[in-house]
Amino acid sequence: MQVLDSIAEAIGHTPMVKLSRFGKGLGHNLLAKCEFLNPGGSIKDRIAWHMVCKAEERGQLRPGGMIVEATAGNTGVGLAMAAALKGYKLTTVMSAKVSQDKVKLLKALGAQVIITPMGKATDDPDHFINRARAIAAEQGAWLSDQFNNQDNIEAHYQLTGPEIWEQTEGTVDVLIAGAGTGGTLSGAGKYLKERKPSVRVVLTDPVGSVQSHIFNETQGNPAAYLVEGIGGEIIANNLHLDIIDAAISISDQEAISAAYDLMRSEALFVGSSSGCIAAAAVSYCRRLSLDGERNLNIVAVLPDGGRAYMSTIYDDSWLNEKNINLRENAIR
Repeated sequence: MQVLDSIAEAIGHTPMVKLSRFGKGLGHNLLAKCEFLNPGGSIKDRIAWHMVCKAEERGQLRPGGMIVEATAGNTGVGLAMAAALKGYKLTTVMSAKVSQDKVKLLKALGAQVIITPMGKATDDPDHFINRARAIAAEQGAWLSDQFNNQDNIEAHYQLTGPEIWEQTEGTVDVLIAGAGTGGTLSGAGKYLKERKPSVRVVLTDPVGSVQSHIFNETQGNPAAYLVEGIGGEIIANNLHLDIIDAAISISDQEAISAAYDLMRSEALFVGSSSGCIAAAAVSYCRRLSLDGERNLNIVAVLPDGGRAYMSTIYDDSWLNEKNINLRENAIR
């Protein structure tokens, strides 16, 4: 009988899908690692479960304990699942930028949700990461600290990287992903480069984030952007720039249009960060073709699905308010 002991055993082993229609005419094999098909709806299920299990092993979490995390939503959902299975309390701290869908989902899953003002400087006490740290200290709770916790990187090194290697039978040439905490690129990228040093790792960055500018050593100032879950005004400790070979900036317009195009062409219902990464994959494929390279296997990690964005990128009034003009096959 193929019966799992708990939903935690369904984390990972997500499918890889060839984007034959979305990537048509690019001259490369564009492959999507469908992380939005994890049970909690995102790649963050991987790190949430791994960090909790490691904290238990170290005695940082004990029965009846409390978890605190600063999150754009997805890690919070993964932690809420872990907390429900293991009997912990969870407090999540989120910026006002995040969609109401995520807030409602976390509350439905039993988490306490604290919303902080958006746009706060990293040294401001009301920055969502600083608030989470303060709450954890006040409550004597375990701060899972996804931006600095090395178990985040380990989860992707031990699980995501090997899955990509096995699914492509070692033929992967390029890994493209975003960086919220940096765990995916640093962990999976490190594993793949160890197995095949020629693998190139590409950072996808929303326009308005400074990560690509820091990597490319170009001038860039932090600015507001609509894509959720990736990018930022700093380089997180878990984002190891020495793993990265290239960085590509993608506008909100390109990201959201690509998310719609993935649904139209491949029936993949994804969120704004997935659209951003898919658009970057197209851009990188074109760059490779201009350099005379052909038929490479490009793996784009699509981190989360569209259901958490029904009040934002999949809402007509929101799109009009944000001046997002959708165009059929916008990135072709």
